[in-house]
Amino acid sequence: MTGSRTPQQALSTAELPDSRPTWTPLRGDLAYDSAASSTGVVVALPEDTGANVYHLCPEGGGDPWPALRDNLAPSSDDAEDGLFLDEASRPPGGFAPDGGGTP
Repeated sequence: MTGSRTPQQALSTAELPDSRPTWTPLRGDLAYDSAASSTGVVVALPEDTGANVYHLCPEGGGDPWPALRDNLAPSSDDAEDGLFLDEASRPPGGFAPDGGGTP
């Protein structure tokens, strides 16, 4: 069937949903601000300030700076592979040191 397109092929990429996982910074998270080219600890969320910005502070302390959500990414120190593990989802007692499965 040359020349015919399926409904999936007819959709433009702009119409397809973004399937990338989203990261929402939380207070205390280490985040990289691409606009400032700096890494900092999230010290204030948009709901804290009434503005649509986060506030980050250098890890060792210092003056906080405002950052837009679109410019924030998880610090490479926190998620080198881009994956996150919520502390509540860890098994009691943690993971086996050998990283193995069943004994």
